[in-house]
Amino acid sequence: MIKTIVLLVLAFSFQATAKVSAQTISLTLKNATLSSALEQIGKQTKYDFSYNDRILKNARPVNISLQNETLETSLQLLFAEQQLTYEIRDRIIIIKEKKTVSQKPLSSVVQYKQELIRGRVTDEKGEPMSDVTVQFKGTTTGTKTDAQGLYDIEVIGSNTNLVFSYIGYAPQEVSIAGRKEINVVLKMQDASLDEVVVVGYGTQKRSDVTGAIVSIRPEELENTPYSNVVQSLQGKLPGVNITNTGTSAEGDTRLRVRAQNSINADAGPLIILDGIQFEGFLSEISPNDIESIEVLKDASSAAIYGARGANGVMLITTKRGVKGKTRLALESMLSTSNIINRPDMMDATQFYNFKQRRMGFVSSFEEQQYQNGVNTDWLDYATQTGFKQDHNLSISGGAEKTKFFIAGNASRTDGVARNDVYNRYALRINMDTEITPWLTFGTASTIGYYDRPGEGANISNASRMNPLTAPYDEDGKLNFQPNPDDLNIVNPLEGLNIQKEDVARRILTNNYIQIDFPFVEGLSFKTLTGYNYRARLIEQYSSSSNTLRGSQVGGSATVNNQNREEWSIENILSYTRDFGRHNVFLTGVYTARAYETKFHDNTGVGFPGDHMSYYQFRLATTLTPSDQYIKESSLSQMFRANYSYDSRYLFTFTVRRDGFSAFGANNKYSVFPSAAVGWNMEREPFMESLTWLDRSKLRLSLGESGNQAIGAYSSMPTMANQYYLDNAGDPLIGFYPNQLADPTLSWETTRQLNIGWDFSILKNRLSGTVDAYFSNTRALLLNKQIPQINGVTTIRQNIGRTKSSGIEVALSSINVQSDNFSWRTNANFTYAKNEIVDVGLFDDDGNPLDNVASSWFIGRPIGVIYTYGFDGIWQETDDILHSHMPTARPGDVRIKDHNNDGIITVDDRHIIGQNFPKYTVGLTNTLAYKDLSLSFFIYASQGATRFTEHMNTYFNGSTTIRQREWWTPENKTNTYPANRDDSNPYSLNYFGKTNDASFIRLSDISLAYKIPQSITNKINIDRLELFTNVKNVLTLTRFIGLDPEYESDFGIPQIRSFLFGARIGF
Repeated sequence: MIKTIVLLVLAFSFQATAKVSAQTISLTLKNATLSSALEQIGKQTKYDFSYNDRILKNARPVNISLQNETLETSLQLLFAEQQLTYEIRDRIIIIKEKKTVSQKPLSSVVQYKQELIRGRVTDEKGEPMSDVTVQFKGTTTGTKTDAQGLYDIEVIGSNTNLVFSYIGYAPQEVSIAGRKEINVVLKMQDASLDEVVVVGYGTQKRSDVTGAIVSIRPEELENTPYSNVVQSLQGKLPGVNITNTGTSAEGDTRLRVRAQNSINADAGPLIILDGIQFEGFLSEISPNDIESIEVLKDASSAAIYGARGANGVMLITTKRGVKGKTRLALESMLSTSNIINRPDMMDATQFYNFKQRRMGFVSSFEEQQYQNGVNTDWLDYATQTGFKQDHNLSISGGAEKTKFFIAGNASRTDGVARNDVYNRYALRINMDTEITPWLTFGTASTIGYYDRPGEGANISNASRMNPLTAPYDEDGKLNFQPNPDDLNIVNPLEGLNIQKEDVARRILTNNYIQIDFPFVEGLSFKTLTGYNYRARLIEQYSSSSNTLRGSQVGGSATVNNQNREEWSIENILSYTRDFGRHNVFLTGVYTARAYETKFHDNTGVGFPGDHMSYYQFRLATTLTPSDQYIKESSLSQMFRANYSYDSRYLFTFTVRRDGFSAFGANNKYSVFPSAAVGWNMEREPFMESLTWLDRSKLRLSLGESGNQAIGAYSSMPTMANQYYLDNAGDPLIGFYPNQLADPTLSWETTRQLNIGWDFSILKNRLSGTVDAYFSNTRALLLNKQIPQINGVTTIRQNIGRTKSSGIEVALSSINVQSDNFSWRTNANFTYAKNEIVDVGLFDDDGNPLDNVASSWFIGRPIGVIYTYGFDGIWQETDDILHSHMPTARPGDVRIKDHNNDGIITVDDRHIIGQNFPKYTVGLTNTLAYKDLSLSFFIYASQGATRFTEHMNTYFNGSTTIRQREWWTPENKTNTYPANRDDSNPYSLNYFGKTNDASFIRLSDISLAYKIPQSITNKINIDRLELFTNVKNVLTLTRFIGLDPEYESDFGIPQIRSFLFGARIGF
């Protein structure tokens, strides 16, 4: 049998050789390109050539004359002087690079004979290049070309090679070899367009991408060191809006991609970590573990994730090992933080006078406290200097078959609120093993432990406390209710006495097996299996002796146990192949996911003692258990086809089908298609005359994606329980329907059109992207009002539509580039707008109606602020008598009569602003001198509206100094009302222009110094870098609240941090 196979193979080989020999070629070329020669041979022989464009860029000009030569002879002559070789398979000729053979150095005699070398340097279009560095390899001896691209350089000693380099162009090394004249053509090297980017289920060169994708490099994350990766992205990516919420030491943020499309459903993007969907907090991922971050913004690029891609997709790829020596890297950072926009509160005397004027009296308790000299600054008790330490250790490397990256992270953050602590400990193991040349196995696994011990002080309540009250009594015990005039006011420091542990544990593992089929070039199959387990345990005890809650019920304990497990499997079949100038990349995906969430909650009160804390539930007088179980599953299939011709014309088509268990029985599946085209214009012959234009690509995409962010049982009928008493007075449990079924419930669907332009000009000195998009979202997931006769008043349905549009610009410039100094700038601009088209309410003529109760207005943005308008302060009685507010008094707030009907009613409410900014701008400048680098980042936001809640009413506590600027007959201000309890009858949350939350912020200044290699080599260290950073340096704004970025004015004020760190590599 084996002999038969051998004979068949030999026979086939002889037959193939005969066919090759039978081909004859006649061809004469002079100073032609190799690609044109291959094209001519292909036409005469009907053979196809397969090669990578990159290896032909440095091919030598072809001078050849062939007359009836065989194909084999023709190819041998054609490649005789090239650093390339070829292989014939069937009717395809594969072009490859020759393996390099080390050369012995030239003899010293030849080198010393050469005294002076002259030459000229031009670009690919034949234009002379000035200021090109011409340098002997391994030395500092060199010169630069003049305006005509000319140079001359004297050979000294045994130098053998010249290196020609210029920013934005690939450096070229040329052997002297006894030559007197060396002319060089430098080829453009635009790293931003030729870099490989992750596009989901694969990678592509940026020059071949047809969708709107933005990315950030690891070095950019290093320049702005944060322990929370999301915070480091703010203002760096056009179309990506990141808002700091300022609620805890953990660094809470809100992430949005482009304009918001959904009203009620979750509007956050889908997160993909190492190829698998990630359900969790991004603060759990150490930035040091991240290799790259890409954000898919348009429907074409996000359509591969179908039902989850309507709000964009963020792809996070962690670091992998590389072949080479084992490397050890350590990074440590220490930082301190302080409040910089501390509310300027009244002291005891100011508050005493303020209340006397406002109310006409102070209470007997307050009078006694004032006489006793009590003057409490509650913010001093509730805040502290924050401190953070973050340490990262990694070891990476690999041999021929196995590569690894292992990293550990430990960090602790003590926030500016007392007892606000967050600990993070994580271990990551990434490994890739080549079992055979065609079979690879890999894993990306993380084990994490996250702890928030204790309860932090309540800064929000502390800022409203009466300075005439005291946090502790004479015995040093906590005053649970420090103000006997109002027992509803609780001491904001009470949380410090609560025994609490909030611990989360995560196991996340993504494993793959990849088969590169040896018998079909370019065909591969990859299976990814993912398991994501997160357990969170919250244990809390309020003792009967030192907490208000515990003292009222004899001790209170709560244990909350949450467990979430996710299983996923993805099968990916891909095929990529070059056929001459044609490239095809096909991808098919089959995905199955299952989610399971369990909640167990127990609350007990009335314990015999406090010493056993939350470990004594069996002894509770009253025990209230609560449990919940949630299960979800999804099934998806996807096909994507990428085609390019000559890397000039690019086409992408994607279709995805998704099924999700939470949707109605009649609508569990949906299909999401998309298509995109791209045109690399600079490859066209007619563009050659535009010498200033280096790269220019136009992109156009249209596609659909979905949003499935609803509860697991939103389409099903549910019941709720209620306790009641029977006729005998005994408690019974009854059940009633609290949600109706909707078998038609399905996805929100967004259709988006994107137009983009990628460019590079002036020899790559300036490059950037411009994108404009227009989207329409239909079948919004909203609650529709229904008659109460159904047992409920609302039902979740697919009703309503929105539309959005925006413009995004990203620019990168090389302002200065010399041997020792460089200055680079990255800037981006984002404009985003959304609009409600309808919310499922219509008049008799079919015209859409507003939903005033929910502040949803047709033709206006999502998230508007709907209230009365501030129109100044009433100044004179005569102005009031015949006005729309005849009962007002001088010093009262004047409400705008918006509908001009002469009276103030609810109809005078109108839209005064919106929660989300209209424009955002980010600007980063990086300056480097030798081993010293300085960067600063400016972030601006315009168009958002915020309220200063503490301004609208008088609390039986403190208030800001700014409130002392009230109106008086002697000081008739038009900003703040009179100091009377009824001077602001409509409880406005703003006065004057204090609600404008636009701002410009100098967010970061970073300084880094790399210890010179000459020093680190002596101590056997590969890298040693010291760096420092200041965050939140300066903010310019008219907003008077805590922070114009925060959506709520109650929380942690602005903080400024100072960071110091070091990076060491071995």
